[in-house]
Amino acid sequence: MEEVFKLVSKAKKLYETADHLTYVTFPVVNEIKLLVTITENLHSALVHGMNALLQYDRLYKRIPPLNTDFTSRFEVFKTKCVPRYNIDRSIILLMQDLKDIIEKRKESPMEFQRKNKFVICSHDYKMKTLSLGKVKEYLSQSKPFFTRLDMIFNKNGRRF
Repeated sequence: MEEVFKLVSKAKKLYETADHLTYVTFPVVNEIKLLVTITENLHSALVHGMNALLQYDRLYKRIPPLNTDFTSRFEVFKTKCVPRYNIDRSIILLMQDLKDIIEKRKESPMEFQRKNKFVICSHDYKMKTLSLGKVKEYLSQSKPFFTRLDMIFNKNGRRF
């Protein structure tokens, strides 16, 4: 159970870091590349929260043993955890979108800044953009997930 609490704590810390970078650090330094760091922190926070729920269900034998790859864990999360814990399904789309942005950036032959946006080009020159407004939207969409995590794990008498 301690591992579950560590995952939840790490998820909340990463979310708070992404939030702080967005609303405090970014306005001061105004560096567009910081948007990528914020996106990566938010994605990592969501993945840690997902893993906490999966570990919790695994602990109580509600789900079978899990593979270590993201895709299979994400599938179990979508089908088992989201309905069981009454988590808004929009979090699934958000996690997929953030994962897509991070993967496209890793595969990208070119990225650049233009008009307060970070542009990621694919090999066939399809572009994906990150802006401060979009990052703020991602943060606000993910907030209910972390609130729900608090509700799920606080009933066990532990505060994060």
